[in-house]
Amino acid sequence: MRVYMAGPMFTAADKAWNLGLAQRLRGHDFWVFCPNESEPNEDTTRETVTARLIYEVDIAALESCNVVLMQVSEDSGTNWEAGYFDCLSRKVDPGRYYGIVGLATDFRLHAVPDPERRGVENQAPHVNALIAGGLQASLGVFLTEEDAVARLLQVRQEREGY
Repeated sequence: MRVYMAGPMFTAADKAWNLGLAQRLRGHDFWVFCPNESEPNEDTTRETVTARLIYEVDIAALESCNVVLMQVSEDSGTNWEAGYFDCLSRKVDPGRYYGIVGLATDFRLHAVPDPERRGVENQAPHVNALIAGGLQASLGVFLTEEDAVARLLQVRQEREGY
């Protein structure tokens, strides 16, 4: 199964986590597209990188994959990728495009909201309802890397018998 990793990728911490997760997925025999490894993003001079080039590389990679593993964040590029892939999996070719697995690792999501507090005083974080609902309607959203990987393995078994 071919997996496209979507999520924040611009800090050293993001890159290290993404590369580690890509390696973990490959250890389960997944083919993985990790944008941190793509040619435009490896151009440290950034002299030849354009927004159009990034778009073309990422769309081609999305269209070559069966599943998106999406880090739930407010990153607009990640949300664009998820929306594009949701359309592929629901409207274009559900046999080829299986859907999106959400990975929401923000530890604050484990907090119980306090009904007595409002606004910034209520420290339970919020995930955009459209994103959460879309992930629930697709392949699900998970709070740990272990659960997300287990879901990918389950999807592969269900869809490919592997």
